Amino acid sequence: MAVAAASALVYTLAVPNELLAEGSLVLAAVALAGYFAALAAAESCREARRIGMLFGGLSTLLSNYWLMFFGDFSVWTIGGVTLGYTIYHALLGPILRRVWQNPPAWRALALGAVWAAYEYLKSIGFLAYPWGLISYPAARSLILIQHVDITGVWALSFVLAAINALIAEFMLPALRAAPESSPGAAYACAMRQLLWLGLIVTLMAGYGAVRLRTPIEAVDSVRMILVQQNVNAWQRGREEDALRTAQSLTRRALAEAEESSVDLVVWSETSLRRPYPENRAFFRATPHDDPFERFMADLDVPLLTGAPFIADYDQWEVYNAAIMIDPHGELVEFYGKQHLVPFAESIPFWHITAVRRFFQDAVGLYGVWSVAPDYRIFSLPRSAQRNGMPRPLTFGAPICFEDAFAYLARGFVLSGADLLINLTDNSWSATNSAQYQHFVAARFRPVETRRTLVRSTNSGLTGVLDAHGRVIARLPMFEQATLTVDVPVYRQSALTVYTVWGDYLPQLFLVFWIVLVFAQAARDGFLQPARHIRGSANQTSGSIERGRTIE
Repeated sequence: MAVAAASALVYTLAVPNELLAEGSLVLAAVALAGYFAALAAAESCREARRIGMLFGGLSTLLSNYWLMFFGDFSVWTIGGVTLGYTIYHALLGPILRRVWQNPPAWRALALGAVWAAYEYLKSIGFLAYPWGLISYPAARSLILIQHVDITGVWALSFVLAAINALIAEFMLPALRAAPESSPGAAYACAMRQLLWLGLIVTLMAGYGAVRLRTPIEAVDSVRMILVQQNVNAWQRGREEDALRTAQSLTRRALAEAEESSVDLVVWSETSLRRPYPENRAFFRATPHDDPFERFMADLDVPLLTGAPFIADYDQWEVYNAAIMIDPHGELVEFYGKQHLVPFAESIPFWHITAVRRFFQDAVGLYGVWSVAPDYRIFSLPRSAQRNGMPRPLTFGAPICFEDAFAYLARGFVLSGADLLINLTDNSWSATNSAQYQHFVAARFRPVETRRTLVRSTNSGLTGVLDAHGRVIARLPMFEQATLTVDVPVYRQSALTVYTVWGDYLPQLFLVFWIVLVFAQAARDGFLQPARHIRGSANQTSGSIERGRTIE
């Protein structure tokens, strides 16, 4: 158990944290080894379950401690996530222990595949939480992440988990009361698997080197002003202050730039706390010294901002949305968030009175967002007209943690987006690690799709990443600032393999996992009980017949 606890501590340091902002790839290569070795040495499924619960609960609590700052119901967010991953690993621990019972010739590779499949499963569905994947510490190594335009992040998860499993092989003799009969043979098998992994990493790095030396031609450029107001509008009484700050920063940035050259001003998620334009009277008078409608008339540039959007008054469907407002104050397009934060933005059976009252009275959550049904693409005709492009520039606007979901970025590109603009508000977290964990997860999106990713946040990390994942420009965190930047637009004739085929690799790992389970069951005889019974019956019958013949 102590080895598993130590592994959880190393894992916490491997992913982005307060000490290592972007995490550590070196620590990621060893962070799971103790966990795997402890599971392999476990003498029963019950012990493996306890080991899994310890690792899952401790690593989640330590690496996601910033969830404690999630408003009035922070106890439920950090408690719910920690409890959830304690349960996940209570199920996963015995499964991983079972994988160790395979022949040593390939079990490290098998365990890498199963771990990658697990990370894929935890990244999809209603409870999806694609935080802290073992592949994320590799984000800072541009040469190692270029291949994700083919495989997504899953090949990296496979390789790093398998390397951890190989290290665990060398730890096992010290943990097992009864070591394997031929440790030398096991080590030889481990070295052969290490050679295979070395070949894979060499191919990744070689591909990355070629891609980094191959320029991706920008077909367009759009000048944006990204506004980081660094005001937590969730705090009571801060709505007007947050709006005034965003407007003041925008005016200052426009004064420093040539206004005619700016194509788009971008604010963060829910910068407008009330639906627009339904609350025109409010925005006509607020802030009292610089009303929003007058600000928009002076702006003379489209504004992309986060705001609630009422899709259906009768059913009261309200989206956490990105909206674009033209200089005349008209709402010209919107996108509603499709993947909501479970049990914070979306709660199952909310329509049931008892459920709703529990979350309102016990948790302090008084409303939820509706799930938007589809992708919506924004259009910026000014850039196309100025640069002589054959069609307007188009972009998708993933909201909040949606830029951590590869399938959503892929969906925007398949729907026609030339670039991605993420609107995020992480100001409530008050920690660097929360910002960086989000950033490193998002950094894979531009490489997977070969599209620029713009991140406009309330408190960080605001910046622009090009199609190779390079940071073109960024703002310091937790400061009031603006970023005026020329954003390159890439529009390749062919989509990337990952954009076309999606998460085929972890799905293959899942198929392998299922085949492995059935193979183990067959080897243990669990799939043949009826045959044994019939065989015994036939033998008995044969003995009786032979007896009759003798008689």
